[in-house]
Amino acid sequence: MPPEGLKWSVAGQEWAENPRFILPAVWSEFVRMWGACRAGMGGVATWPDAGGLNDQAAWIVDAFARLANIDAALDRAARP
Repeated sequence: MPPEGLKWSVAGQEWAENPRFILPAVWSEFVRMWGACRAGMGGVATWPDAGGLNDQAAWIVDAFARLANIDAALDRAARP
């Protein structure tokens, strides 16, 4: 729990409560799946469905790209 008066911050979005307990569990599982599929420099090493990029559902490709962009922005912000 954040100290009194502070909020949870996830990818620049503030939450009064821990979003892990508010959002449906499927979204946390999706982020974990994205993490498991990642390559070393932010690309995708493996895809969740068999085949290559063109065999994936468009929403998964878009969501993986969005998560990668959020992760890269957080990395840039953390650098001194």
